[in-house]
Amino acid sequence: MIGCGPPETQRIVNPYRRLVAPALAGDPLDRRDGGARRRRKPVGVVASRPRFARVGARRRARRGLHRGPARAGLTSAAACRGRQRVGREVSEMCGVIGFVSERDRADLGQVATALLRMLEYRGYDSTGAVIQAGDGEPILRKGVGAPSKVTGPLGIPELSGRLLCGQVRWATFGSVDAVNAQPHEVACHTALYGAHNGNVNNSDDLQRWLRAEGHAVASDNDGEMVVHTIEHFFAAALAERHPDVRGQAEVRRALMREAIVRANKRFRGSFSAVVVDPITRVAWAIKAGSSLYFGVGVDPEGGRFGVASSDLSSVLTQTHRLVPIQREDVVEFDGAGHGVFRLADGAPVERGSYRSRLRSQDITLQPPFETFMEQEISAQDRTVGKVVETLGGGSPRLRRLAPAFRAISHAAREDVEAALHTLRGQTSDEGLSHALAALLALPAFERVSKIAPPVSGDGPLCSSEAGLLADLGGAAAPATLALVDAWIEHAEVEQFNAAADRFAELCATSQARGGRTYVLCCGTSHHAAKAAALFFNEIAHVQLLPMLPGDFRGQCSRSLQDGDLLVAVSQSGETKDLVDAMSAALASGRDLATVALVNNVNSTLAQELASLVIPLHCGPEIAVPATKSFMNQLAVFYGLAVRLAERQLAAAGPGADPALAAAVAYRRESLARLPQLVRDTFDTTDGALDEAAELLYLEPSIHILATRMSAVAKEGALKIREVVLNHTEGFEGSEFKHGPNTILGVNTLYGPRELQRLLQAWSALPSPPSPEALFAAGGAGVDDELRRALFDTVTTDYPLIYVTGPDARDVQLTVSQIHTHKIRGATTVLIAEEDADLRQAATKAPTFNVDGYRSVYVVLPPTGDSMLTVFSATVALQRLALKMSVKKAAYLDGLGIREHGVHPDVPKNVSKSITVD
Repeated sequence: MIGCGPPETQRIVNPYRRLVAPALAGDPLDRRDGGARRRRKPVGVVASRPRFARVGARRRARRGLHRGPARAGLTSAAACRGRQRVGREVSEMCGVIGFVSERDRADLGQVATALLRMLEYRGYDSTGAVIQAGDGEPILRKGVGAPSKVTGPLGIPELSGRLLCGQVRWATFGSVDAVNAQPHEVACHTALYGAHNGNVNNSDDLQRWLRAEGHAVASDNDGEMVVHTIEHFFAAALAERHPDVRGQAEVRRALMREAIVRANKRFRGSFSAVVVDPITRVAWAIKAGSSLYFGVGVDPEGGRFGVASSDLSSVLTQTHRLVPIQREDVVEFDGAGHGVFRLADGAPVERGSYRSRLRSQDITLQPPFETFMEQEISAQDRTVGKVVETLGGGSPRLRRLAPAFRAISHAAREDVEAALHTLRGQTSDEGLSHALAALLALPAFERVSKIAPPVSGDGPLCSSEAGLLADLGGAAAPATLALVDAWIEHAEVEQFNAAADRFAELCATSQARGGRTYVLCCGTSHHAAKAAALFFNEIAHVQLLPMLPGDFRGQCSRSLQDGDLLVAVSQSGETKDLVDAMSAALASGRDLATVALVNNVNSTLAQELASLVIPLHCGPEIAVPATKSFMNQLAVFYGLAVRLAERQLAAAGPGADPALAAAVAYRRESLARLPQLVRDTFDTTDGALDEAAELLYLEPSIHILATRMSAVAKEGALKIREVVLNHTEGFEGSEFKHGPNTILGVNTLYGPRELQRLLQAWSALPSPPSPEALFAAGGAGVDDELRRALFDTVTTDYPLIYVTGPDARDVQLTVSQIHTHKIRGATTVLIAEEDADLRQAATKAPTFNVDGYRSVYVVLPPTGDSMLTVFSATVALQRLALKMSVKKAAYLDGLGIREHGVHPDVPKNVSKSITVD
């Protein structure tokens, strides 16, 4: 522990400096020893049993630190399995956990290890946990490295106790070392420990203020500033109370709430935190902008418990009973119960619990897949099929039963809906059984059972409550549960289609008022919005304006007008940039309509900022790179464009143009074909994609040129950048000639293959020049012809990936681009439907480069429709990125390069949050 006291009398001691400085000072890549690059091994630290001594209730808590041995070789690495996520946008870094049970648990260290490893996708620079027993002192264990690497050496799995505060860090404030690792323990004026997730942007100002107030701040980490600041106000509040009462548990809890409220007024940023009072053994989970989830449950050994986490799926491994937490909420919890309070003033807030719809099998890797990215790409025909089915009236079972459901009176249907609502709200198995029995006993349900066609219990359950009904497998016959599932699905299909109709109405109203339709989104969702603009332009003849939140704030925020429509697109619904932009727009005073397309309907965007919510229905997405969420965004937008066109056709009445009616009918039919198109692309392009991946995976830079569908090019480029770590750019095809084409021909982009050829040629020389002479300006001592010959070995064609639909004009533009670029030094990978002109252009080598020219033609399933090519080409590029990533990771592993960060599920430097429920 760090000694605390007035600066003039208390020397600040950093217990980690001795252990960390020799190993982590300076550049993490050691360039000594004749220029050899040797990666230093970060050192983990075990801080064991800091002592909290209390003399009655009148003494301040004081603490010292017993330093454990340094743990060498604890390197940070992103593990691939057991992670999960539900939101593609990289909205925040780090992950925090709080857990308090009613009684001590011998396995709490194992629980901590499992939870920390589930958070690894959020941060792997350092890992830490504080575990405290019911009658013991907190034990801090933290060090540099990923949970999958350091929890064992730190001894976390062997710990037992009742309270847990854990954190994984993705470094922002403060360097990657043990001092900046979290959790932080403080005892300058009173004792607390805690950790945070997110960013406190005024951390430096807080650090100066805290030191001036007598706090011994050990690190530059903003998480420590959070804990110290709360400690400061907590100690001040305690000092104002009479010694006879300040030690009472309820008094300390009330004062802690007051301290959190006061401390929060000093913070600038977006974060979540877990802070624990080791005296009362009560935890507080604070949601001040970043994601935070809270659940309660019962364990046979530990009794009742509460668990808070930045990651929903980690909570679901402990309990399916969740308490909805909104932005600016604080949860106070111990083993006996919990309460929710407002961060602004500490006032209590009512928050009922509910049962999560997700099951553990929804978020685990299933055979035969080796990565979540592969599993999720493969699932896209099913997730797109869910959207298409819902827009078309539901599953085949529901379409057969729907007339029976509609035959029930409105009042009777309300009774069934009320009973279903009660069923959904149950959190115990006993409660579920009783609620199901009450539902089945309703006259309306009995009548539907009689008039509906026979229902088989075979086949999948299709409603959002499939997981809940699966838990009831022994409480009713399979056919009965299938009927209940169909009734739930019926309500969901009606709600989704009502939302689609309302969206079309909002678009039409905005158009009539002269408004504009902005689509605000980040990252992958922005690419989906660009594709949506293509769909709406072609299908409904309506303009959408895709905008990044920063661009919207800079270009449009002051020019909003009454009648504008704002559509926010986000997998997670929690992306901070997007939340802030929507909040600012709503605060403008304009008469705006707002819509959220999200996967998490319980998110901030959906619950607080949108008047209409449309779910994506893609389920949880575990791999960091978004695949099925992007595909479902495309499917939803395509369906909404069709729905708007149908509204326009209906408004035209009997005099509607027959060509318009035929076009709308075709688009409706093409929507139904999307799931099979996705599956056909997966099944028919494998060989060509293997060939393309082999050609490209070691290329240092790539451009993707898509004709009329730049969204596909940009999304494909993002996928390759994310999981292969090769520089890749996506352009609308014709834009490449406006400057970027200067990269063709001789350039200075060299990858491993080029360097290998150069080294082979150099080492084969009878008297090879020194590297210094070879690369010296002016040619000092090296024959020009020799230098040119050596550099010729690294001059290669630049890889271009072309994407086009089958539209005749698009095809001819792409043919022209291929001819223009390949004669200037380009390798050709073509992703398109079969076309003789495209094949001739792609495969025919330039006359001067017959032996060196390389090309691959990835033939997409035939559709004759450029709008549908958006879907098939996207699948092809996703799988290309996956195959390249696997190949490059194996290559780097074979070279013995550690921590290279190439991985399909958890590439380096990015993180995600799972938020779907």
